[in-house]
Amino acid sequence: MLTVAVLGPVVVRRDDVEARVPRGLTSALLVRLALDAGRPVRAERLLAELWPDGSDGSPNALQAKVSQLRRALGDAGLVRGDGTGYTLVVEPTAVDALEALRLAEAGAQRLAAGDHAAAATACAAGSALFSPELLPGAGAWALPWRTRLDEARWQLAETGAAARLALGEAAELVGELETLVAEGPLRERAWTLLVTALYRSGRQADALATLRRATRLLSEELGVDPGPELAELGRRVLTQDADLAPVPRRRGNLPAALSPLVGRDAELAALVAALDDHRLVTVVGPGGVGKTRLAVEAARTADAAWLVRLEGVTTSAGITAAVIDAVPGTAAADLPGSLRGADLLLVLDNCEHLAEAVAAVVGELLATAARVRVLATSQRPLGLDGERVHALEPLADDDAIALFTTRATTDRPASPRDVTRLCRALDGLPLAIELAAARTRVLSVAEIVERLDDRFALLRDPASTRPDRRRTLEGTLGWSYDLLSPDDRSGLWALAPFPDGAAPAAVEHVLVGLGLPDGAGLDVVTRLVDRSLVTVGADRNGSTRYRLLHSVRALAAERSATAGAAGTALDALVDWVAGFARDVAAQVRGPGQAGRVAAVAAERATVDTALTRSADHDPTTALRITVDLGWAWVLLDDHDAAARLRRARRSAPEAPADLHRRALLLESWLEAMSGDLRAARDAFDAVDADGDPDAARWFEGFLLLQEGRLAAALDALERCRRAYTARDLAWEEGASALLAAFVLVALGDTTAARAACDAAIRLVGPLGDSWGLLHAEAALGRIAAAEGRHTDAARHHGHAATSARRLGFPGAAAQHLAHLGRAQHAAGDPDAEATLRQAVTEAEDAADPRLLAQIRTWLAEAALARGDRDAARALVEVADAWFAEAGAGEGADDAARLLASLRTPSSTP
Repeated sequence: MLTVAVLGPVVVRRDDVEARVPRGLTSALLVRLALDAGRPVRAERLLAELWPDGSDGSPNALQAKVSQLRRALGDAGLVRGDGTGYTLVVEPTAVDALEALRLAEAGAQRLAAGDHAAAATACAAGSALFSPELLPGAGAWALPWRTRLDEARWQLAETGAAARLALGEAAELVGELETLVAEGPLRERAWTLLVTALYRSGRQADALATLRRATRLLSEELGVDPGPELAELGRRVLTQDADLAPVPRRRGNLPAALSPLVGRDAELAALVAALDDHRLVTVVGPGGVGKTRLAVEAARTADAAWLVRLEGVTTSAGITAAVIDAVPGTAAADLPGSLRGADLLLVLDNCEHLAEAVAAVVGELLATAARVRVLATSQRPLGLDGERVHALEPLADDDAIALFTTRATTDRPASPRDVTRLCRALDGLPLAIELAAARTRVLSVAEIVERLDDRFALLRDPASTRPDRRRTLEGTLGWSYDLLSPDDRSGLWALAPFPDGAAPAAVEHVLVGLGLPDGAGLDVVTRLVDRSLVTVGADRNGSTRYRLLHSVRALAAERSATAGAAGTALDALVDWVAGFARDVAAQVRGPGQAGRVAAVAAERATVDTALTRSADHDPTTALRITVDLGWAWVLLDDHDAAARLRRARRSAPEAPADLHRRALLLESWLEAMSGDLRAARDAFDAVDADGDPDAARWFEGFLLLQEGRLAAALDALERCRRAYTARDLAWEEGASALLAAFVLVALGDTTAARAACDAAIRLVGPLGDSWGLLHAEAALGRIAAAEGRHTDAARHHGHAATSARRLGFPGAAAQHLAHLGRAQHAAGDPDAEATLRQAVTEAEDAADPRLLAQIRTWLAEAALARGDRDAARALVEVADAWFAEAGAGEGADDAARLLASLRTPSSTP
């Protein structure tokens, strides 16, 4: 990193090593370029300013000085030239003159905002940058800069004094302000500050005398009366205005805030309220969530607050020593006794590694010193009676985005989508967001997002002077990890392979695979939750789920791999998923169907992880998992399921033939559901002839129905129905009757369809198969529609859609909603189009293109009925094109007929 000091003698450092720049014009060139840090300065301007009399001022001479400067800096790339001018590649904050200007502005803004401590700190830092002589390494060209910087120096001094007055300093400032008015006797603000400091120091007579002195000086030197501010101050001094009374000075050692606290207003108010009601409050949360910053901000509301940092303390005795070092008047011999009469807030920061020892010290303090309060930050509670635990969560999306935007150091535009993706990938952790924002000096937001796979190399600030654990994300999280016991580290290893959290049973299974005893998992997870490393939530079904923040998961995965445990954990995950899939297959056609299907939806990411691992290490297990979950995927209308089955089947050529056969049948069904009839037919035709012919016939019956080959479909379904009756397989018999009911409706035989539907309900109902019952309801709706009973049809389809949503079957819900809309249209219900448009949305969410084509056809019918032929034609053309490309099937004939009708101008619907 390059830093340039120009306010005094020119000093350049590159990566903390001083670079010797030749004096004279080379040094002046450096100063001139540094004052426009990172921006090009035209060559003509450099020639005019560095060689004002024109002597030797040629482009060649300038180039020679540029070459000397590059050699001195040791990197030619630090001075860039583009033919028209030159740029010094340095951050404005690394040039002391520009930093002084920034701090002067920042101090004024913070004073205006009422953040007096931050204003005082900023002004002190800015004032410390100045030397007695301004820009001594520059020539006459620097006169405007000297004027500007001199005004900034005055602004820093005056703003800093005003901030310190607001913080309660008065007597301490009198001497400094006397010096200030002596140096700038015509600056009214300095006189105003001095009069105020004298008055608040109890020196009212001196304040009046100073006012008279300022008035006389201004009149004699400038021939003017005091300005409004000084005149108003004189009136207030004479009337002893109560607002001029001394400001109570807060005592303590809290650091000044150098940047605003973003997105924590509610948490700050809650923490301050907790401190009003409780003597011990502990802020807990994961590393990097901002516990220290929030605690310090809350402590600013106390009249006396002392911050004690414990991160470097390793013993119980060290805790006492740290308190004694931080709090004046305390004694090692009797710390609690020395605080017995004190009224103060003690902020104990970073207690997690010494929680028990800190609890012992705090317990004794609270028992002895009745007016002492303690605010602790830790990754786990201290566990004392009366402790109020304040859990700090990561920032919500809006606040995370606001923090990133505030801290980003670039003016390059970034898409809101990229910023949102970045903040979510960083879990809303303030430290991670600030480290990412620091990288915007050299990377775009999109590039930062792309590099998050290696987040620990990315999320560090090499320019920061803070300790490693505060300037790198890995340092912060590694501190937490290193405090864990071996069993608790195994708990993180067990959770690391799960991309979307894990159910308790899954974590316990993997922990056993990692060598922990059966039953130990609950205690391990409890400790990790107490340490803020694991969060406890619920999946979409309300079941408990343990999750890691993305960054904690990344760290756990790295440490697991280093320890050689990552493969073992993954294999245990695969084993758990295989057992889970077997349970699903056993229960998915009975009363536990809805719960099992919901569980499959919740475990989608975990299943994919297991399939990826087992495809390389045990492909037969991968195939068995997909087959066992296949019917649940049918019920979920999972549009990726066919591809999963296909990948698993092709990766396991040596797997048993029955597994391949079942995989092909499920693949065929799923492809037919999605509308890809060619792929469905290819999968079905690949099924060998040696397996169960009835099962094959049942699957083909569904495929034939989708293909629109109704007679063949009915024949296949009736044959397998009879076979299942003979074999006493109630679910299979009922499912065959159910599919036959839909075929019979399409054939126009509603009497036979109703009989088949009644038979299906009679067979499937006692089994508790929700899928069968809600599709039977839909079949009754189709029958009612075919018989012209459109109100009854709407009622049946409405019930079916509601049941499908409740059960978590999104594809079925979209399908039944579409049929509800069609029945409403036939019944003359004005809500029909709204229902169909909602069905379009749900079909898109379910990724069901065939259903989308059907709905568009029905929407076209509704548009045509109200006379909008253009809208109808646009809709049905899209539907017809899809049917033609997908190989026709159910719904294709309706679209073709309607399109032909619309292409005939004289035709009517």
